[in-house]
Amino acid sequence: MKLLEAIRDRLVQRSLIGKRKLDRTSMRRELDGLLRDLGERYRELVRTGRMEAPGELAPLVQQVKDLELRLETQEKEIEQLEHEQPSTT
Repeated sequence: MKLLEAIRDRLVQRSLIGKRKLDRTSMRRELDGLLRDLGERYRELVRTGRMEAPGELAPLVQQVKDLELRLETQEKEIEQLEHEQPSTT
């Protein structure tokens, strides 16, 4: 009988640990989303000149600008390729 109780207690404990881990994962996802939103809003304020990035963030802001420009260039190239007529040779 004690063995069954010990097994039951262990299962309950493992279930609680599993639930806590799921809760933690959910909170991390929520935090990631909020941090992404914060970053996007901050970037927009910097981009529009309504806020200036502190010096320690300047390299990151520049990397974001560079990637945005590269992405824009790739999007234009894709659009051009989509509108090209294939040659008939």
